[in-house]
Amino acid sequence: MSPDDRNPDSLETKPASPGIPDEPEGSAPAGRAAAEFDVGKPVGPTPPMDFWRAVYERRSIRKFKPDPVPRELVDQLMHAGIWAPSSCNYQMWDLVAVDDPVVNRRLAELSLQMGNAPVNVIVSYGRDFSEDGWANVQSASALIQNMSLAAQVLGLGTFWITQMGDREKVREIVGLPYDRLVIAVVAVGWPKFAPKQGPKRRPLAQVAHWNHYGGRPIPSSPRPADWASDLLAIYQRARVLNGLRHNKPRPWEVRAIEQVIARWFPAGAAEPAGERRWLDVLPCTGIVSERLARLCPGYRFEVAERTPEVAEFVAARVRGSIRAWPDPDPAAGFHAPEPGAYDVVSCLYRLEDLAPADRATLFNDLARWVRPGGRVLIGYVSRASFHDWTERMRARRGGLKGVEYVLSPDPNIGPFESLAPSEVEALGRAAGLRVVARHGLQAVPQPEEIAFRARNFGPRKQGLARLLGRALGALERLPGVQTMRGRFRYLLLERER
Repeated sequence: MSPDDRNPDSLETKPASPGIPDEPEGSAPAGRAAAEFDVGKPVGPTPPMDFWRAVYERRSIRKFKPDPVPRELVDQLMHAGIWAPSSCNYQMWDLVAVDDPVVNRRLAELSLQMGNAPVNVIVSYGRDFSEDGWANVQSASALIQNMSLAAQVLGLGTFWITQMGDREKVREIVGLPYDRLVIAVVAVGWPKFAPKQGPKRRPLAQVAHWNHYGGRPIPSSPRPADWASDLLAIYQRARVLNGLRHNKPRPWEVRAIEQVIARWFPAGAAEPAGERRWLDVLPCTGIVSERLARLCPGYRFEVAERTPEVAEFVAARVRGSIRAWPDPDPAAGFHAPEPGAYDVVSCLYRLEDLAPADRATLFNDLARWVRPGGRVLIGYVSRASFHDWTERMRARRGGLKGVEYVLSPDPNIGPFESLAPSEVEALGRAAGLRVVARHGLQAVPQPEEIAFRARNFGPRKQGLARLLGRALGALERLPGVQTMRGRFRYLLLERER
């Protein structure tokens, strides 16, 4: 008896069904019809490709050509899939390949990700099979990986979709019975664009261990206090440099930045080009930095970041130069900002991902870098706003969970917590900065944000969301609401002369 036979939860695939002795390749078991068993040969022609090339050259494809995919090729992908290992060799998967545009449009109403490719393959598994250790999900995942590699060999592209909206509605649309649990959807098509270079990977030495774990794990917590500064730097560097797919400006956040800059820095567009210096601290993705540079061309921008790679990424967006915080490396040309050298120092939506002790350190550095009489611009998400209530509601209705899905601006990458206005102002005073002005914006969710959050809802719920947005918009116009309850809070501080 093999170790896998002794352990019913192991992942093991055999060429025949459980309990049936193995037969010579190409033959059928005695007394059974040949069609009852799969002989493990491709169902169509297979172009030659080295296994390692398929592994290292496979890419997730997000844009597909509209051209149809022959069903024979889709059959080849699914056939490769069913030769993956499954828990106890039960093979309790069922696949539904959808190439009917009408059905795919119905799927796309649940999730836009299912509206990109000409074929969506719904992968399901027996609802009550192999639940221990999520072996059912593991089995289906092995099938999906086989399909993805087969697509690479055939010149097709795939995208592994987990954000499919209501999985029970997906099941109903394609007619799967209730006892089939939808695990994921695989989008299949001809790549419109296939990246030649894949995302950078964390080095094997950081993630592989022998006999006993010997590393420092990147936290899974959304609480900033649980993150060490160097681990946050590693995480953000990987996310930014690997082509962060959420790296898109959100219109309601862009509008807030534009309003506060127009209010406090109206001369920024009229200054002689590059005459004054602006240091943007911890810009991360550079979305906000790029907007600042466009609005204030009279300033020469520099960016202070945790790693030189991220700093260079943002500097390219603002045509600026790089600085280091909190760990400069002069030997590598990664220097700290110059004390007292900057007319404006900004830190927008970054205090929220710092541990409390690091917030105080950063405020002291901000005060040290700005020139006497210069200004420090702080932007943050207020705890006195609707933000935390929105997060609680999202969690209650079963929204996406995880550090990467914390609802925050820009988008924030990593841990995040809203801040009390009194706490932020106290940090400024302790660093020797005087509050010059305060401003609050967006006391209620904006219409664009409501539409964005409801994009995967049905038409009726989207209509209700729009009505709610209009009602909330009237509330926002009441006197004092923005100042007291604005989600985005801004402080303009000044270093004493």
